[in-house]
Amino acid sequence: MKKFVYRWANNMFHSYLWHTIALFFILFFLASVFIIYYFESEQNSDLTFIESFRIGLIILLGEYDDLNTNMGKFMSLLLFILGIFVVATLIGKITAVFVELNRGVKMPTNIENHIIICNWHRNGERIVEELHSEQANPDINIIIISETEINEIELRLRPEYEKVFFVRSDPTLHLVLNRAGVHVAKSIIILSDPNYHDPDAKSALIALAITKCDQKQICKVRIIAEVNNPNKIQHLIDAGVDEWVCSTDFGLGILAQSALYGKLSNVYQQLLTYSADTNEVYLLNNDKYPKSFLGKKFHEIVELLNQKRNLTNPVIIIGIKRYEQVILNPKENQFDELKDTDSLIVISFDPPDLKHF
Repeated sequence: MKKFVYRWANNMFHSYLWHTIALFFILFFLASVFIIYYFESEQNSDLTFIESFRIGLIILLGEYDDLNTNMGKFMSLLLFILGIFVVATLIGKITAVFVELNRGVKMPTNIENHIIICNWHRNGERIVEELHSEQANPDINIIIISETEINEIELRLRPEYEKVFFVRSDPTLHLVLNRAGVHVAKSIIILSDPNYHDPDAKSALIALAITKCDQKQICKVRIIAEVNNPNKIQHLIDAGVDEWVCSTDFGLGILAQSALYGKLSNVYQQLLTYSADTNEVYLLNNDKYPKSFLGKKFHEIVELLNQKRNLTNPVIIIGIKRYEQVILNPKENQFDELKDTDSLIVISFDPPDLKHF
């Protein structure tokens, strides 16, 4: 309960930070005007509240106005200091607006079926390259939400960033996620934040915020998270993460297998890279394979694919996905026959469509 209250208070604070600061400045200014009027009117009976307001405004904007009482002089000093911050803030905000207006690429207002990347580090560039490669989906829109400063100008020189939009903000905030269209996104990738003291905890907060924003949708948006500590995986799953990738676990597994058999790292490298010259792993739902496959055993599907092998884009089946269970190269007792809820796991050069079978 305490954690929930803390997260709620933290979100409220960040969402209404500038409103709170503006309200404080206004109240402080009005209080200063009242104090100046109260003390200075004793020395100057002709002084009105409107005149005190004018004096306070002049001092706030950096002009000098002679006051008689010590309290009036003290309040004028405070107003002068406050005016420095107010003017600097206004200039910064106006500059930010003009910078935003002058950017070459603006996020569409009706964006949907896109991919959102929360947080950013140097490996994020590889993810964008893979997603926008010719063999993947070069036309899909990508929104990157990160508090980390990103050299957007330099990245925009590369063609794969033509349909990438940047949001410099905190991805744990509901307001930011709603602006990015989290409820109509295709999927969301949560990268570890290297600048946060507990990256997995922040990833869990983002997943909770996404789940909250996505409650009204019939189909839940898919969330994939990068994990630093394998012991935190269950926390991420509880927060709403559908899939997780722990580079530490994968990396150690590849190292061990490469030490035993050699050059296996090249195999994984090819399977995980979108390229015209390499094979990739694809998941084919029942709308991508013919009805005639239903009811057949694994080896029978293998034989059918070999008999009608596509020479330009050959397809090899390596397993079955049944609900959340993945069965690679299944044994006889692991897989009976193909059902319409099953998906085929295949490797090929390009995304295959087996409906012609």
